[in-house]
Amino acid sequence: MAEVACALGQPVATVEVLATFASATATVARLRVRFADGSQRVAIGKRATGAEAAAARRERRFFERLAPCWDHPAPKLLGVSDDAVSVLLLTEDLEAQGYRAVGTAVSEPEFHGAIDALVGLHARFWDALPLEVLEAGGSPEPSVTQAVQAWPPTVIAANAIAVREASERFAVGLEAGERALLADVLAAWAPRFVERTAAGRGMTLIHADFHCFGNVLFVPGAPRPRVIDWSEIKPGLGPHDLAYCLMGLPCVDRARRDDALMRRYWEGLCAAGIRDYSWPLCQWDHRFSVLTNLFQAVFQGSEVWFRKTAAAVDALDACAALAEPPPL
Repeated sequence: MAEVACALGQPVATVEVLATFASATATVARLRVRFADGSQRVAIGKRATGAEAAAARRERRFFERLAPCWDHPAPKLLGVSDDAVSVLLLTEDLEAQGYRAVGTAVSEPEFHGAIDALVGLHARFWDALPLEVLEAGGSPEPSVTQAVQAWPPTVIAANAIAVREASERFAVGLEAGERALLADVLAAWAPRFVERTAAGRGMTLIHADFHCFGNVLFVPGAPRPRVIDWSEIKPGLGPHDLAYCLMGLPCVDRARRDDALMRRYWEGLCAAGIRDYSWPLCQWDHRFSVLTNLFQAVFQGSEVWFRKTAAAVDALDACAALAEPPPL
């Protein structure tokens, strides 16, 4: 209760936990806060301690220093309590406004709304990476999405080591062809990523955990989403966010669907004033991002998601991004 009062900056009479939510890096709950004057409000509380506090502090920096830079879809930050032991973030309760995760039931208008939200984020920070904000307080702690998109080159090198170590353990449960795919990607992804990002151009801030199963929320009939969980925001290739979103959404013709939605994304960037980012380079970035999604499954220890991703790699001919240099 004291942490909540500190975060909100006013005396609190009671705090009631209404619901709890799954999270890998924090304790997340819906809270009813009653104040000394008899008023009350419902908020989402995210509390992290120890090593997990690094993710909460990244998210705090997002809310305080990055979110005000554009018409963002994130919830409002209501307050923060941050000491040497723990971090508590309080944000508005989007569910009270009718927002829900739609999972695999995402409609075409909702797809388009999600793409438009990504265009807004990516165009705002395109070739304008606020590294002084992202690196405040030291380099970010490693996370399960860190190796998927990592920059600058020193971070790519560190994550190459991390993903190799994780892959040695993970590959034991894979079939021979799957191990061969993983080995090929491990051998080539870091040099290709260094080559792609050497000039530090054609990059932006990515959400890095953009999915419709819990982080991209919609109100029925209103395609513009709200987006939560900004703790993994980092420099990366813009198409990664859309590729990651599409990964868990099945369809009959993945290549056709992904190409059409990626085209909408690219045209949105062009309409927002992004120049010198060709359609072939956007396609290459998409394939490369699909490939590196294999590492997400590796870090999570999920053979199921590895096989789902491997199927997407095959359907999209994503390995071409390893065989061909980026069309810079």
